Amino acid sequence: MTMRMAVTAFIERKRRYKAWSKRTETRTGRDLWFFAAQGEFAPVACVNVLWMRRFLERMDEAGNSLAYQKTRWGAVVEFLRWCVKKGWLRTCPADGIDVYEKPWTGKRAKRKLGRGKPQLRNATEVQRFLRAAGELDRADLRVAVRLPLLVGLRSGEVRHLQVGDVDFLARRLWIREVDAEDFDDDEGWDVKTASSRRSVELPTLLYDDLVDLTGDRDPEEMLFASNRNPGKPWGRQWLNRAVRKVCELAEVKIVPAHGLRDTYSSFLKGVGKSAPEIGRWLGHADHGTTARQHYIGEPEHKPALQLQVIEGGRK
Repeated sequence: MTMRMAVTAFIERKRRYKAWSKRTETRTGRDLWFFAAQGEFAPVACVNVLWMRRFLERMDEAGNSLAYQKTRWGAVVEFLRWCVKKGWLRTCPADGIDVYEKPWTGKRAKRKLGRGKPQLRNATEVQRFLRAAGELDRADLRVAVRLPLLVGLRSGEVRHLQVGDVDFLARRLWIREVDAEDFDDDEGWDVKTASSRRSVELPTLLYDDLVDLTGDRDPEEMLFASNRNPGKPWGRQWLNRAVRKVCELAEVKIVPAHGLRDTYSSFLKGVGKSAPEIGRWLGHADHGTTARQHYIGEPEHKPALQLQVIEGGRK
């Protein structure tokens, strides 16, 4: 049994038993193929501790965040334990890796894991980013790069918006799934959790551009349709590259699209919103647990002491 055959069988099993959503299948499948790429046609029995150490090195070389490395590792360990059950491996080689060899362990790593993505530093940088984004020469980019910052949308939620999701009458944007049958290659879009199905306020700043983008187009068309694959949404890197370009033009801290979403949540906390409230606005289902990891950049504000001399000598 080769690695290629084993990964294919594992993914097919998950698909057959509907254990994964389409989103999970795409992401976890990509992680497993990354792992298998060290030797797709090698027997599964060749996977050993040295293979696992090289896998850790490759993730670091690829620039994966600690959180992503940890997620990738978990997916691979599940796959390898399944291979043990099938009799293709005697033992799980991941068990031979010392806990301290994993870069996401240790106190410093755990603190870093909880910080979320890099965010814009302050309100001045937010203003400069929004101003630079407004000067882009394409309406789709002007809207897409500002949505995570203005209403806290995920990258996938931005890229999978359909024309019909823009509700001018209610002044809302609707976040929902895109059915797989809408695509010729069965490539659909699932919201991350049931709580992610929501509506957000349509930002006044983007109103005119959204009018131009929607026009008289079919409601089921992608709002940000790829010019490389007509009718389909852009990939993740499209939005991250656009955000990076705006950061450079604005001369602010370089952040990813998700860092803008985190900036949005930080400023919500700064105006007194509670973690459960912010979690609901972000589309989380854990009553604010995850939202608490997105507050970096907006610590609790403490006013300076102001002394006022009152007539009569009392302060």
